[in-house]
Amino acid sequence: MNEDPAKGIKWDKNGLLPCVLQNAATGEVLTLAYMNAESFAETLRTGQIVFWSRSRKELWRKGETSGNTMRVAEMRLDCDGDALVARVIPAGPACHTGENDCFFTTIHRSEAVLAEAAKPEQQVGFGARLGELMEQVRTLLQTRKQEMPEGSYSTYLFKAGIDKILKKLGEEATETIIAAKGEDRAALVGEMCDLVYHLMVLMVQREISLEDLRRVMEERHHKKGGSPTTGRLTQKEVAARMAEEHEPELKISRPEGCLALEERLLRQIDAAIKRDVTRALEVMYRAHAGQTRDEGTPYATHPLEVALIAVEECKMRGREEVISALLHDVLEDHLPTTPKDIEDRFGPVVAEAAVTLTKMYKRDGTPKELGLRRYYEGLRGAPSWLRAVKICDRVHNLRSLPKSGKGAEHIAQYKKATRENLLPLCTTSTDPRLLKAAELLLLELHRK
Repeated sequence: MNEDPAKGIKWDKNGLLPCVLQNAATGEVLTLAYMNAESFAETLRTGQIVFWSRSRKELWRKGETSGNTMRVAEMRLDCDGDALVARVIPAGPACHTGENDCFFTTIHRSEAVLAEAAKPEQQVGFGARLGELMEQVRTLLQTRKQEMPEGSYSTYLFKAGIDKILKKLGEEATETIIAAKGEDRAALVGEMCDLVYHLMVLMVQREISLEDLRRVMEERHHKKGGSPTTGRLTQKEVAARMAEEHEPELKISRPEGCLALEERLLRQIDAAIKRDVTRALEVMYRAHAGQTRDEGTPYATHPLEVALIAVEECKMRGREEVISALLHDVLEDHLPTTPKDIEDRFGPVVAEAAVTLTKMYKRDGTPKELGLRRYYEGLRGAPSWLRAVKICDRVHNLRSLPKSGKGAEHIAQYKKATRENLLPLCTTSTDPRLLKAAELLLLELHRK
């Protein structure tokens, strides 16, 4: 990389440079906007995308009003120096309409060419093809383990159990080493394939996914926690990382009625955030274990329904948005869980969101009246996406009232408090996610 990041940039006659935003996790093209030298420098300084608004003639900090910020993973200059690609991690939709990207209007479509592009042999990158093939093999092995068809070598290994699988894996590793000492390249490739196959049998036996491997490899690739001077991990850091990577995931049984909601949620979110969302689900299940709602359903169904309202109806599919929806009641309902616990697992943005969504007076002993005043003040000063999460929470509560057994007077008071304290959270924003949440809230308030 250049010592001067701006070296080689050819600004146009107006001092601008087109910049394409690309989702660093999925490769999806999100939008195109323009930078000048000042916004380029500010982007490098803050790590967040900053553009130059050609209409307003001022810096445009992406997400400043909507909350849809873009954290920069990488920026690349094209061969002519007159265009930029910024690979980013978005915290919400890129488009002001609420869509994930700005390119949703199709003006030409060739089904024949699309069908050709969909063929595996046309996919970009041999690594993508190998990854797809390995997932197909793993799926087949999973089927073999479940159905145990006679005459299958995989069935033989699964029936023989873990000791036999490990023995075969060791044998294949030894044969790979021996082949590597020779000059027969084809033999070495064959032994490597045998080794990978038996490794995948072990993965299925021990319920390890390719996504589990990808996550750890990505963390190691980026040297998270490495020494700032050398970029390498110290021995102490290596030990800590090994302990973290081999710590088993928390396993929590799902209450009745939660599995279908969970699967519905996971189908609609980006694959890049599914592991973190799964971890959030486990934290949520633990916090609400044994708790029920007024209508008699397990309490854990509520945060799942809130997350689904956010994802399905308000188009809120960013990592922080989904996890915050799932964890919005954890601090309030499970005192052993602390903000630091949430920060350690999911980062400071989610931890701050959980605190903002929690009536903290129930934890710290602040008088209720003062605590409520601080609670609503915090919500009024929160980013629009976080206010939208709170509105989604209230929408589900209102939808559940008819089955709660509460009397008409209680329901009337609840709606009155909602109008006074929560509707004002929506009045000063143009964020489409918050506006959609406000629309849903109004529908429930006017429902007889």
